[in-house]
Amino acid sequence: MAVNPSLPSVLPPAPALQDVTTTPQQVIASVARVTNPAETPIFICALEQCNRLFPSRDRLMAHRRAAHSTDDDRDIITWNE
Repeated sequence: MAVNPSLPSVLPPAPALQDVTTTPQQVIASVARVTNPAETPIFICALEQCNRLFPSRDRLMAHRRAAHSTDDDRDIITWNE
């Protein structure tokens, strides 16, 4: 029997810690930014605890056909749908 993957809707709280090592120059030079599902598609194959990441549902399904010999579209973790 397959178990559907799930994540909690709220993560447990943890105390915030002050960053005492990053300099202001490092913050200014940072290339990181906030993203959203439209800009950063992520599809995770959770079939048989595979957990491989893919940039599209099509790529994930091609992986499943090749690696798992199935067209099963269950057990996919994504924030894009």
